[in-house]
Amino acid sequence: MDLRQYGRMKTALAEVLRGATMAERPGPRREAARALFSRLAEDRFNLVVVGRFSRGKSTLMNAMLGTDRLPTGIVPVTSVITTVSYGSEERVVLHYQHTSLFMDIPIAELASHITERGNPGNVRRIRTAEVQLPAELLRRGFYFIDTPGLGSSIAENTRTTEGFLSEADAFVLVTSYESPLSEEEARILELVRQSGRRAFVVVNKEDGVDEGQRREVLEHLAGRLEAIFGAAAPSVFSLSAMRAERARIGGDAAGVAASGLPALEAALVEFLINEKRRAFLLAMCGRAEGVLEPGDVVGRARLGELRVALAAVRPAEEKKATAIAPASVVGPAIGACEVCASVSGAVFQYLAAQQYQLGGEEKLRAAFEERGGLCGPHTWQFEAMTAPKEVATSFPGVLERQAGRLRRVAASGGEAARQVVAAALPTAASCGACEVARQAAGAAVAAVAGRLQRDPEGALKGLSAVCLPHLAALVGALSKPEVVKAVLLREAELMERLAEDMRGYALKRDGMQRHLTSKEEAMAGERGLRVLLGDPRAALGPEPAIGNVTALPRRAG
Repeated sequence: MDLRQYGRMKTALAEVLRGATMAERPGPRREAARALFSRLAEDRFNLVVVGRFSRGKSTLMNAMLGTDRLPTGIVPVTSVITTVSYGSEERVVLHYQHTSLFMDIPIAELASHITERGNPGNVRRIRTAEVQLPAELLRRGFYFIDTPGLGSSIAENTRTTEGFLSEADAFVLVTSYESPLSEEEARILELVRQSGRRAFVVVNKEDGVDEGQRREVLEHLAGRLEAIFGAAAPSVFSLSAMRAERARIGGDAAGVAASGLPALEAALVEFLINEKRRAFLLAMCGRAEGVLEPGDVVGRARLGELRVALAAVRPAEEKKATAIAPASVVGPAIGACEVCASVSGAVFQYLAAQQYQLGGEEKLRAAFEERGGLCGPHTWQFEAMTAPKEVATSFPGVLERQAGRLRRVAASGGEAARQVVAAALPTAASCGACEVARQAAGAAVAAVAGRLQRDPEGALKGLSAVCLPHLAALVGALSKPEVVKAVLLREAELMERLAEDMRGYALKRDGMQRHLTSKEEAMAGERGLRVLLGDPRAALGPEPAIGNVTALPRRAG
């Protein structure tokens, strides 16, 4: 099971609870179901990072998140806990001691509030600095807690770090080859052992030692960990956080692999999914069963299926050192379809010109009337962007021509009358705005296809989601099968991401945890519909009725 599969299992459990809250009348059972919703919505993995100052804790976190936004250096930070969670945009919220007041600051100013140089002795009385970043690892549920360095000259730092141990689901202790496992770090590990929580030990700065020194330090460290934990000694990961940070930010996959970071990431995900979250979901299944009606056969069957799936999850026999996929990078932007944007812009310009020209150019107005005006979608677009006077100037002749057509056919009746009335309806074949839209779409599709053919990798990085109506045209314009495959796989990834965000939004609303909703989740519904159907401002009018030959020729007055 990977992080995405875990999300789907959580969604399956939410569906069972949703059925229970809809079927059950207000009362204790329904309230219990809503409480379970809240627990599902709040689900996150608290990873507390500890170690002496200047060990490279922040550099390691930067490397895992694919960013350089957390301040690093050899100067100790103040006694300020820095949490790092997912946010649609970069943001820092400072929470102050002994008050509910908070303040937003630009992330570029973070160092001036949490480092000893910028905030000596924490004179600003900051309790926590909450950093929000659009990193994929955080979106998948990781919640980093960067603690002040142990053993610095600021005694409060060590007390602050020790006081935060109860918040952890797991610990990453960062030491280094320079002086592995100080007394303060060993004491923290002893407290971790007593708490029963999992620890992962990182030995940083391996790029500063040779193979013999590396082996000697790791053997020494293994002995000290065994003295603390016995047979349950934690895994040790040797790496270079600085090398990993540079490689990940630079998109150097080989450099990331050589840094040693992927092994740590794989172990964290393995623990998160196959131990921590598997146990969480199994416990939630048991609680969910208690809120179902005795006769809810469907709900109980679904819980049974979920339990079977969770029982099949076992820790991997051989942990492969692979990076988190997508590899700890900012998630893809799901913006407006580029083709839709080109079409809507061209149509807007056309309609804006029409509103002025129809009022003053008689020939243009006559041609407009002969075509029957605009198709339905573009007529309403015209009405929305113009003043009532422009509508009153542009459409009287259209109404009069349609009235004349109805008068001439009124005595005919039957099928002939039906065909003439059907032919009176404006369609995509007669609408001037639809013609502009077709031309703009063709040009935009050709431009996107050209970029993809020349530089597929670079073009895909800068391309937002393409809606299904225009995706068909784009695929048809691509001549290279490998490019078609890359485009379709990326579109599938974006659609799955939107589906996840929709489910996340619904879960948090059901769980009364609206404040946890990200910007992407709040916008996922509208974005998903636009990916499926396209921007309504880029839509063409209805096609002429099939078999209705009267609708195809030029409209006569």
